[in-house]
Amino acid sequence: MPLAMMRSRAERGYILIAVLWMALGLLLATSAFLAGTRQTALGVRAEVETTRAVELARSAVNVALADLGRVAPGSRPVWAGTPVEIRLAEGSASYRIFDEGGKIDLNEAPAGMLRPALAALGQRDGFDAFDAATLAQAIIATRETSGHLGVVERLTELGLSRSSAEAAVQVFTVYNFTPRINPRTAPVTALAAVPGIGESDIPVILQRRAAGRSMPRLGTAVAWLSEQPGRVFTIEAEAELAGGTTARIRALVGQRGLSFRSNRMQYDVLEWRILR
Repeated sequence: MPLAMMRSRAERGYILIAVLWMALGLLLATSAFLAGTRQTALGVRAEVETTRAVELARSAVNVALADLGRVAPGSRPVWAGTPVEIRLAEGSASYRIFDEGGKIDLNEAPAGMLRPALAALGQRDGFDAFDAATLAQAIIATRETSGHLGVVERLTELGLSRSSAEAAVQVFTVYNFTPRINPRTAPVTALAAVPGIGESDIPVILQRRAAGRSMPRLGTAVAWLSEQPGRVFTIEAEAELAGGTTARIRALVGQRGLSFRSNRMQYDVLEWRILR
């Protein structure tokens, strides 16, 4: 075979191998591009679904505000954290309304109410009675300088763990504006911290308020109780889309005043917080 022909065949072989390597490189680049595009699309879709879930939770907050605003005779908003389930176009949602007037105010309550509630909440941090008493005194001592802080910020600043401080918002507040609490909406931990309320009194209180009956005679504890709801409420709303995406919102709302046109109490949203 002539030498020129052998060289021509060798060159064609090299070219074929080069073309195959280029094709393989293009295939890998295309695959990487498509994979990246898919991940981006999935990320955008997840973000859109999360936004939809948050908006659904906001709709539940609006329904809760309508429930909270009813002041007509015979209507009684759910103020003690009882969950209310609702069905909306995009999925399901629920909300709970908590009366800040049923919680212990960090800026107003005496040490005798702060100590037992802090001891109950601080168990996960290894708190004992002495630690609770020390923290209660620190809260009282820093009222003038830290009174503008919320419950979570206030308690974490004083050394409570973040998880315990987050749990504390179910019992403590800075929006009651009085040392008294509402026994019809107070959580059990807050009721147990009231001077003069015994362990046997709490089931009776819970049974009577669930039935809408009058509160029992509680002796000296009456000085620390007021059955008037507060002026500020917390609404916690959860939503779940049909595809399974969820969102949870906590909204703090305060009374603006009574609307004479609709005969309903109007509220301003003081704070929004997306919990997840």
